[in-house]
Amino acid sequence: MKIYVLSVVEGQEWVLPRQADDYELFAALGGRRQTGWHAPRMEFLREQEDGSPRQHSDFPWLGEHVVILRARALELLRPTLEPYGEFLPLRSDEAISLFNVTTVLDVLDEERSKLVRFDDGGIMMIESTVLRPDAIGDAEIFKLPERADGVRVSSIYLQETIVRRIGELGLKGIAFAMVWSDEPVAQDRIEYSGVEKGPPISTASAFKRFWAGLRRKAGL
Repeated sequence: MKIYVLSVVEGQEWVLPRQADDYELFAALGGRRQTGWHAPRMEFLREQEDGSPRQHSDFPWLGEHVVILRARALELLRPTLEPYGEFLPLRSDEAISLFNVTTVLDVLDEERSKLVRFDDGGIMMIESTVLRPDAIGDAEIFKLPERADGVRVSSIYLQETIVRRIGELGLKGIAFAMVWSDEPVAQDRIEYSGVEKGPPISTASAFKRFWAGLRRKAGL
């Protein structure tokens, strides 16, 4: 069994909340189905710092704890993803949706993983992951339980079967980094870029350019 988490593709499109407060909506999903969901307004980051276009992505990046899908990805992956969560609408200049993973599995082997803990014993950070395959079973996508106070936000974990299926469907602009395996590993990163990469851009620079653009639009 091989387990991956989402990983950013260098130079891919991002999509970010227009209101800074809306970041909390994504951090607070907590593996729960949402009631009374109010779709936040999102803004695409389509250019590099030098003005060149960022590469098209069927999964514009927001973070490894969420999956954002364009209409094509939603159509192709709906039957695969639907058993593991729900699709929530987002507002943007084109159709995009959030896949909220609601399958939460207590599969972390805490004794064998390398963990950083809070003073009360709760997990603050996972530095090295060891999972229990018997507890994962056939689940292809899941999150780990979060702390009751919501301090730690779980990444999304995917089995290799679903990672390979995404590539077979021809979807672009998504990458996966392996976090755990109980079998020999030949490839610890899988990337479906599909187009030529642009020059690297740091996360900090991306956010700085994005918010500067919004301020210009607002006349600030």
